Amino acid sequence: MPESGWEAIKSAEFHILSEADEARLSFLSVARDAELGVGDAPLAVVDIGGGSVEVALGRTTIEQWFSFPVGAGRIRETWMPSDPPHPREILNTVRFLDETFEPLRAQPQPERVVSIGGTGVNLAMLALGLNQFDPTLAHGVWFSDETLSALLEQLLRLSDAERRTLAGIEPDRAPLLHIGALILERALFALRREAVQISARGLRYGILWSL
Repeated sequence: MPESGWEAIKSAEFHILSEADEARLSFLSVARDAELGVGDAPLAVVDIGGGSVEVALGRTTIEQWFSFPVGAGRIRETWMPSDPPHPREILNTVRFLDETFEPLRAQPQPERVVSIGGTGVNLAMLALGLNQFDPTLAHGVWFSDETLSALLEQLLRLSDAERRTLAGIEPDRAPLLHIGALILERALFALRREAVQISARGLRYGILWSL
């Protein structure tokens, strides 16, 4: 007699991924994605979370990775609590992020930078001027550091409530989207690149590629 769904779940094995595993799988999800067309170019994959930022570097396979404790939630709580943020908070945060990301400047310059996760996808929605959130439309989108700076300037002027009304983004991401954009801008600066590509496919795709 076949197992019920609940019995199958109870008998399944669960594994908690380490930070190193997450970095490896995130990198794999980008490096193996034919739609992004990375090939064997030196690659940096940036994953902005609520508690940390992971940056994985390599060429077809991961060679180096960093985990920085500067996720959007932590930055909001510690460095930019005002709504909207005060200019001095922004300046201090930029200085802090640049110091934190300094190890990236010592690494070989990548040819491609790809952002995975919700921050990049929502920024791509704004860059494209879309009225409805659809992550599939963001996949593979490129935008320059100038576009990113313009989006950041707009987002920093707005309150959480005003950001929530922007067309095309996830409303629940409004309290952290401006901070995620600032983190991405400073990471791109540290990596010495002037454009970023967006991937709407994350960790789960890396897991599939690793099977």
